[in-house]
Amino acid sequence: MQRREIRTRTVLVTAGLVGALVSIVVAYSTGPDPGMSGGPIGYQTGAGNCTLCHEFNTGPGIVELLGAPARYRPGAAYDLTIRVSDPKQAGAGFQISAEGGGQHRGSFNLVDGLLTQFVDPNYVSHKEAGVDESIANWAANGGSYGYEVRWVAPAMDAGAVTLFVASLAINNGTWFLNDRFYATWATLAAALPGDVDGDLDADLRDAAAMQRCFGEAVLDAEDPCQYADATADDFVSLEDAAVLVESLTGPTATAPAAYVQADAVRGGMLYDRWWPVNRSPEPTGDHPLYPLIGQQSDSATFRCKECHGWDYRGADGAYGEGSHYTGIRGVADTTLSAQEIFDLLKADPMEIADGHDLDAYGLTDRDLWDVVKMTLEGVVDTDPYIDAAGGFVGNEALGSLVYASVCMSCHGSDGTTIDFGEPGSPEYVGTIANDNPWEFLHKVRFGHPGSPMPTMDLLQYSVQLSADVGVYSQTLPVE
Repeated sequence: MQRREIRTRTVLVTAGLVGALVSIVVAYSTGPDPGMSGGPIGYQTGAGNCTLCHEFNTGPGIVELLGAPARYRPGAAYDLTIRVSDPKQAGAGFQISAEGGGQHRGSFNLVDGLLTQFVDPNYVSHKEAGVDESIANWAANGGSYGYEVRWVAPAMDAGAVTLFVASLAINNGTWFLNDRFYATWATLAAALPGDVDGDLDADLRDAAAMQRCFGEAVLDAEDPCQYADATADDFVSLEDAAVLVESLTGPTATAPAAYVQADAVRGGMLYDRWWPVNRSPEPTGDHPLYPLIGQQSDSATFRCKECHGWDYRGADGAYGEGSHYTGIRGVADTTLSAQEIFDLLKADPMEIADGHDLDAYGLTDRDLWDVVKMTLEGVVDTDPYIDAAGGFVGNEALGSLVYASVCMSCHGSDGTTIDFGEPGSPEYVGTIANDNPWEFLHKVRFGHPGSPMPTMDLLQYSVQLSADVGVYSQTLPVE
C-alpha cells in the first residue's frame, strides 16, 4: 500500500499564479496529528478534522461509535468500537477524543497497541499497522472495519461529555485524493447517584429499578442495570442499594428521562430532513397532514421545516407567503410540554387530533425525543440575528475567523468548493446565506443531514457566533 503520514510542508507551485506559495498537507497512514477528531478543542488550536489534510468527499458509507452509554458512571470503563463502513473504499483510519466544557474529559486506554495509538494523551487514532489490517480485512467484513478503544469516564460528575470521532474510508491509492470523510459523536450525560432511570431524581421508581437489577452482573453499555451499579464494579449489590437510600430526593423530575438524555443537535438535523440521519427509507406520497393549499409534494411534505419554517414561525414567518406557504403555525414559543410534543409527533391522527404518526414512517422514539429536545431547547428567536431585509446581524471580522478555522477546509476560501445546486444552477455557501439566511443559520448550528460537517451548537459556540459566520458568508460569491 502507499504509506501515509500527516506532514505539512510549503512548496512552490505553478498553477495559474507562477511562484505562488501554498501549504500542501500530505497524509499517510501512520496517523493524524492531535486535534483532528472534530471536537471543539481541535478547532480552537487550529486543527479540526480530517478535511484539514484530505479533500471533503463523502459517499454511501458511515462511521459508527458502538458501545457508548447514554450516561456515563463516574470512573466506569467503556469498551468502544469505531466502525467505518463504505462499500466503495478499501480501508479506514480514525481519531477519537472526549470533551466537555472546553476540556478533555476522562481518559483513554489502548485495547490493541499494535493497531491503535495515542497521538497525545487525549487523542487515540489508528496506527499504520491498523490501516494495513483494515485493508486486509475490508472485503471480508463487508466493506467495513472496526477499531477498539477503551474510555474511562471522569472520576466525578463532569457534566455532559461528548465523544467525537472523525474517520476516513480510504481508497488505498496515492496522496490524499478520493478518500471519504465521515464523522459522528455521542453526548453522554453524567449518571447521578441513585438515579437509575435517568430523570435527574432518585425516587421510588429508581428503587423499583434497583430491585429488578439486584444481584445481577452488568453486561455491557446497553444494559440499563449499569445505572443501578453506583459503585461501578459491574455488579448490583447492597452497596449500590445503600447509595440509592442515601441519595433519595423524592419525585422532582419535570421531564421524562428520554427527554433529559435526548440530543438537540441531532434533533436539528432530523427537523431538516430525517431519513438521511436515521437511515430509514425516504417516504413517498404526501404526508396526511400536509394541507391541500401547499405547493410541495412527496418526501418534502414530511420535513418538519416545510410546515414550521427555518425560522420556526411557520405561517407567521418567512414561510408566510410563497411556494412554501401552508398556513400552519410554527413551533416557536410552543406551550406544549415535552411529553405532549412527543405524543403529538408519534400518535395516529385517530388517537390525537393532528397526530403526526411519524413512527409509522420510520422515526424511532429516540428520533422523536431528539426533535422534541431541539424544539424546546434549540429553537431561538431569529430576529436578533437576521434583520427584516434578510441580512445577518453580527461581526463580519469575527465571522471570517470562525469560517477560516471551521468551514474553509471543506467549503474553500470563497465558499464555492461544494456546490449544493443542480447542473447549470450552482448553489454555494454565499448563495444560501443570501437567499435563505434562516436556513443557513439552522444548518450552521445543527448541520446538514447526511453530512459530517462540524456544527456550531455541537462545538458549543453561541448562536451569535453562528450569525457572525452568516455576516461573513453573505460577502462570498453567490454564483
